[in-house]
Amino acid sequence: MTEETKTKQTVKKEVEEPIKEPKLVRTERNGMIVGSVTLWDKKTKQNIKYPFNFPGVENAVKFTDLADVSRHAYWDAFINGNDDLGLNPLIGTPTVGGKPEKMSWKFWENHSGVMKVCSEADRFLVQELN
Repeated sequence: MTEETKTKQTVKKEVEEPIKEPKLVRTERNGMIVGSVTLWDKKTKQNIKYPFNFPGVENAVKFTDLADVSRHAYWDAFINGNDDLGLNPLIGTPTVGGKPEKMSWKFWENHSGVMKVCSEADRFLVQELN
């Protein structure tokens, strides 16, 4: 009698290479200027792509005016928009692990890089105004 031995196949989870030098990407889609930056998230141990939407020149200037008020007001408008000024969020919905996650301050409790993402969003906004 021969005895069959079943071997358990181990599935190796593919490890994603961290992006070392994030690159701001800018394109035009349907007449709109959009951009994105992909950054390594130390908390989730994966690369996350953050989309940016250029709001138009007038609204971009409104965003920059908020920088004179406070950095928090400026970044808050990037993340949540500003109803008083009619501004939609500059940072769109990132996809994390194949699923979209709503951008909010709570998002950053489980993810790293808020300063880097806001800095890249600022660079995207100002670059389009220059």
